[in-house]
Amino acid sequence: MTPIHPLISKIFTAHSIPLSELEPSSRGIYIHKPSQKMYFTKTQSDIPQMTGEIEGLKAMGRTTPGLGLVPEVIGFEIDVERKECAMVTQYFKLGSSSRNIQKKLGDGLAKMHSIPEEKEGYEGKFGFGVPTHCGVTEQDNTYTESWEDFYRDRRLGDLVKSIGDNTISKEWEMMKDRVIPLLLHEIDPPPQPVILHGDLWSGNKGYDTITGKAVIYDPASYYGHNEADLAITHMFGGFSKDFYEAYHAIHPKSKPHYDERQKLYELYHHLNHTLMFGGSYKSGSLSIMRSLNDWAKDKEL
Repeated sequence: MTPIHPLISKIFTAHSIPLSELEPSSRGIYIHKPSQKMYFTKTQSDIPQMTGEIEGLKAMGRTTPGLGLVPEVIGFEIDVERKECAMVTQYFKLGSSSRNIQKKLGDGLAKMHSIPEEKEGYEGKFGFGVPTHCGVTEQDNTYTESWEDFYRDRRLGDLVKSIGDNTISKEWEMMKDRVIPLLLHEIDPPPQPVILHGDLWSGNKGYDTITGKAVIYDPASYYGHNEADLAITHMFGGFSKDFYEAYHAIHPKSKPHYDERQKLYELYHHLNHTLMFGGSYKSGSLSIMRSLNDWAKDKEL
């Protein structure tokens, strides 16, 4: 049997799980033979990225106790030279989804989007205690009092600067003056800083055949307006009417201009994909920016 990585061994040992009782199942997956419980493990050199992932999972877990929505974090270790890190979490064995699972996912996500009873790591502001990564993009999560300021400057503004495209920058300058105030200045109900998954596309959600529950994973978390988490669900699909109905049964759509605000939140992911991949994502970003600028101009008439 291939030796268990030293950092992963350290995590298991710290949780009183004898290494002799572990059996590798597939790459990075271990089965605890006496209990048949399965664990997911991962090592990497990008310590800030994994730190953000772990802290995001912990924060999401604090508002979903007993729901089984996010993987339980068993442990996280960094080597003494700070060149490598490792994590161990609960393993999800993914299977085909169903209409009922879509409902459970919408309900679970809505419950996750709540103020945590346990205030550990919660500042009551928009942002997060550590940087997190959406894809390979590091997100500036500096705590900010205003959602409008946070989303304008630390989400959209940062990406526009990083992309450095004149056409996108020109549309952005118009958006800052027109669109942002119209869509983010007065929202009913006012946004509360709740924990977000941050990258909730169809590849980061599923159905765990072990627990029979809807699950989400691989977060890019921060505390933000709950509806920002829905934006990327529209971008790639994979979320049904049942999901949205279950979600909005707990969190009704904000007013006014819900649909336009969803486009503004979706723009973040189009811009991020433009930064990472370029190509058609630039045209998609510009299409949203221009349509929102035209909409705002019409509102002024």
